[in-house]
Amino acid sequence: MIRILSCLFLFVLWHSSSLGASKYEDSVKELAEGVAAEAIKMKKSRLALLDFVDSTGEVTPIGQFLAEELATHLLVAGELKVVDRKLLIATMEKHQLTHLDTSQAKAAKKVAKALRADLYVTGSYLEIPEGIQVTAKLIGPYTVYPVGASRTIVPKAGPLAALLKQANAPKAQNAAATSSESTAPVLSAHENELYKVSILGISKQDDQIGLDLLFVNRTAHPVKIGCQLLDTYLVDEQGEQWKQDVAQNREGLCTRGMELNPRRQQHASLSFLATAKPPKGPVSLHYHETSPRPDRVISLDGLKIESAPVVEPDAPPTKDAIPPTP
Repeated sequence: MIRILSCLFLFVLWHSSSLGASKYEDSVKELAEGVAAEAIKMKKSRLALLDFVDSTGEVTPIGQFLAEELATHLLVAGELKVVDRKLLIATMEKHQLTHLDTSQAKAAKKVAKALRADLYVTGSYLEIPEGIQVTAKLIGPYTVYPVGASRTIVPKAGPLAALLKQANAPKAQNAAATSSESTAPVLSAHENELYKVSILGISKQDDQIGLDLLFVNRTAHPVKIGCQLLDTYLVDEQGEQWKQDVAQNREGLCTRGMELNPRRQQHASLSFLATAKPPKGPVSLHYHETSPRPDRVISLDGLKIESAPVVEPDAPPTKDAIPPTP
């Protein structure tokens, strides 16, 4: 009797697991069919799939997994072509396309043209009690506006269940990193959907004003950071400006820029000339961004310049300080 009950329990467990996997496959297939139907209706055949984002707009392993699953189902169906993922990422980096909105319409058009893509497909997901609600949007490459959509609820089963468990687990390492970052003194900061920049120090030594900056990549992709040399300067409350020292910044942030790896941070420095009239009060950094968001300008205010400590040379010993010769 016990053996029969054990076999019955194992059968029920296997059946429920198989049923969950079947529902999972059916829901992803439903999403792919919805995307395909919209594309075929518009007579579009080549799609470029971007990573999906969570409710805060962040790319996560779950979003990447959902995008890959959708791409696989579209390829298996055989009615549409999907741009190779590595090629898509490389082309986006080349044209500095980080996300799809009207501010990056030109870059989106160049990427689509290079890949011969008829439509972009992007989307988002939201965890709800019934499962994961996934919304896929078809984006026109020239207008960067949604032209179609498909939505489904994916069960929390299969590989998705493991990813959700990992995502909801306590992030001790991330918490420690956040704690260590927050202990660093920050004079001024700016944060957007791609990165965070903080000014950790500003000091004057001789005729140079130096800034110490910290950039943090908030995305799951590499981000190219860069600024315009002649239009990134310090300015005081009266409008007086202090330009960058070109000689000191030939290899710096506003000439070559820097590549910031996913979820990583990196220090950078800027140097400004203060020969004729050094600042006397608080100043602001006028930062003209060239990458990753072309021609965006941000202002970091309330910077009080500190004088660098002067190291006095050792004074020669006085006559009285010389011990007498025995």
